[in-house]
Amino acid sequence: QPYYDRLVQDAPFLTSNGRLSEQLVDKITLQLNRVYPQILTNKEAEKFRNPKTPLQTRLKELLQHLQKKGDRDCQEFYRALQNNADQLYITLPSLKKWSESVSLRALI
Repeated sequence: QPYYDRLVQDAPFLTSNGRLSEQLVDKITLQLNRVYPQILTNKEAEKFRNPKTPLQTRLKELLQHLQKKGDRDCQEFYRALQNNADQLYITLPSLKKWSESVSLRALI
């Protein structure tokens, strides 16, 4: 399943209240900016880390930004999420769906 499609599927889960802390969103944003400045420029990273903007708004805008940039950038978001919040990462709806489809194929 393309990472873009996974992000579309996982966005409601990720943006639900309290799922991602401000500190975690900052860590992911900084990782994307520092390791992959072509994904997030310094100016974009500042925008997504601005404490004057509500966290949910920043997170939704970050996910939309990544979706517009393409599949590879969405993949790097997942890598950053897994690096910084593995316990959350393994509960993503797209992973559950993938794991169920693999299990079903194994039965056939």
